[in-house]
Amino acid sequence: RRPKCNFERQQTHPFHSVISNCFILISGIFQTEKSRKNLDNFFTFLRFSGFLRRLEGKMGLGSSRSAPAPQPKALSVTDSFTPSLEIKPQLIEIKKDSTAPISSPSTADVVLTNVDDKKIKFRFDPVLPAGVTLNFSPTSGSIDRGRSKTVKVTVVLREKKNFNFKITLRIENGSSLFINMKVIAEGGVFGVDPNTLEQVEDNGLRVPRVLVTMKDLIVQKGGFRTEGIFRLAGEQTEILRVKDLMNQNKFDGNTNDVNAISSLLKIWFRDLPVPILNTLPDRTIMNFSADSDCVSAFHTLPEPQKSLLTWLLSFLMEISTHSSVNKMTAQNIAIVIAPNLYDISTPNPMEGLILSQKCAQFLFQLLNAKISGVM
Repeated sequence: RRPKCNFERQQTHPFHSVISNCFILISGIFQTEKSRKNLDNFFTFLRFSGFLRRLEGKMGLGSSRSAPAPQPKALSVTDSFTPSLEIKPQLIEIKKDSTAPISSPSTADVVLTNVDDKKIKFRFDPVLPAGVTLNFSPTSGSIDRGRSKTVKVTVVLREKKNFNFKITLRIENGSSLFINMKVIAEGGVFGVDPNTLEQVEDNGLRVPRVLVTMKDLIVQKGGFRTEGIFRLAGEQTEILRVKDLMNQNKFDGNTNDVNAISSLLKIWFRDLPVPILNTLPDRTIMNFSADSDCVSAFHTLPEPQKSLLTWLLSFLMEISTHSSVNKMTAQNIAIVIAPNLYDISTPNPMEGLILSQKCAQFLFQLLNAKISGVM
């Protein structure tokens, strides 16, 4: 009999974010409510089959059901998982011209270099979000040892919105690499340099007005007492409606969907031209061994990233103080917020998997330091 899965059991498992990020990287299966329920059932099977405990042991991660503890030994996967293709750039960023039709094609070049000792065959196999069409020239091919091939990527949008997704590149030996793609098509307050936005003071910090607007709405709409706040997504149509109005500076606060506002707050941080934690070296996030390492790294952040993260941590701390009602403990908050603060650019899926887990641990330690008064 398949045991019933619930949020509290799923989210408190220390290895949950590793597995969930794996599925996000591979196929983006969180796109529908049905797929989320299927994943719930899959997690239940993994837990009861003992798979997670065995995988944790192989990866060197703890099996405690308490908060994820940082490991004293530095994690590194680059030696064990050296890709056979070098990809440049690892992030394709396209900014649409606001004066051009939204359906006008945009192009970018990707250079693939064979760093293996034999000829390699490849093919592109992307899982695309709705509203995006991609063409590759060539779609597949082969590259001799030590040689390079330039692939032209053509992007056509069917709707005016920002997109952030991964392109899968299949290699003949069965392995896969990822190319990150970011398309900015909207003007306004999402996906832009925060320094260009109107700033206001909130709790002694200068931050964009749109953040304070969303925070105030979450509080007014009862977000502190909403179970699963920041974990549960709002209605997609409402998210798009409110986002469009915010970008036009026409939003009057009229919404009854608090989860739509919390989703937009995550989207705002995710769509930043440079996500907050990307201003830190990868080795800082991968190799921290104590809470103090995270706090020290926090103090090296440049502005405005440092002020933005300070503001966010203060708000998340308020959310966590109501965890007896909203079920969002510091650990659960870190799991759902961390992916929006770090854009994993590595083409190596295993390296990205571990970085995702470490980012959640890093944010958890910062949030704990904020709650305990260390920061």
